[in-house]
Amino acid sequence: MTQKTSRPYSIHVVSRRNTERSRLAVACLAAVAAERFVITSSGIDAGPAAGRAAAPSAKAHSPKHGLNGRSVQTTNELLATADVIVFMDKSIYDEALRSFVVDTRKTVVWSVRDLGHKTAPQALPAGSELAAVNAADHAFRAIQRHCDELYEYLTHTAWVDVVDADNRATGLRLPMAWATDRGLWHRGVHVVVQTADGRYVVGKRSPHIVFAPGMLEISLGGGVDSGETALQAAQRETREELGVTMAATDFRPLFLYKSVSYHPHYRKHSKVHLYVYAVQLPVLGSGLTPQPDEVAEVRTLSKRQVKHLLNTHRVTNFGRLKWSYKLYQKAVAYSSLPL
Repeated sequence: MTQKTSRPYSIHVVSRRNTERSRLAVACLAAVAAERFVITSSGIDAGPAAGRAAAPSAKAHSPKHGLNGRSVQTTNELLATADVIVFMDKSIYDEALRSFVVDTRKTVVWSVRDLGHKTAPQALPAGSELAAVNAADHAFRAIQRHCDELYEYLTHTAWVDVVDADNRATGLRLPMAWATDRGLWHRGVHVVVQTADGRYVVGKRSPHIVFAPGMLEISLGGGVDSGETALQAAQRETREELGVTMAATDFRPLFLYKSVSYHPHYRKHSKVHLYVYAVQLPVLGSGLTPQPDEVAEVRTLSKRQVKHLLNTHRVTNFGRLKWSYKLYQKAVAYSSLPL
């Protein structure tokens, strides 16, 4: 697994000629995302000039720089190096599939009409300049809406490295929400936690969290962020969810677990290679400070109480166990802490 990288995330916008639509999209994206993404553009019919987009950074495409600059021809290299590819409409997407190597797992297709010659004032009947203005305004508003929605989608969950069913890296990195929406494999961690007095830490998930709100977990965990190792993720999750910083040597690897599930209420396909660890904290349960936006409450249970939870899937006046029963059974058993 790779180490964290400082390589910025990138969005590449593809239109017909790399003129009005794509440059408006780049400018709108730069207005909200310039600090977090490199934003470039190209056109599938931009002409013979091949190479990278005219502006290697989002700032060069920002509104204050206007929409001037040479058109850039779409190439396989441009499409391969982008983290996310935005096609301005389906016709462009379909043509790109025929003419270029496109990884459809990282693409999004908008529906923004080409302005170009169709709405240029000189190509319209006399007196219809207002129609051209209205069409341009409609397109701008559509682009602005798409950009705002895309930025929210790309930033409201952490990014993960996409792997295949055999846990081999694919070279893709995408937001967790994107991966679960499209059923893409990624990596995660689960940590079976005990306190200094040998009790198991059981957390109740926040009522505001997307998956399994208000349900109980015998282990803490989450996704392995892009460029992060599983062990680093285990350390981070322990620190974030319980407020305890642990050394890497404190974590004992137990096993790798392949988890596949579908959540019809959210229309999410979760496919995760889970690295399962065990750790004993140097504090008692009273010394834990759970992260409120993920963990509503933490309790420590005895071995007998954990065995009862695994058998009945619930704790009176606390909650019901999250559905990963087999994972929890195996994790507790492999932790070599007999019940």
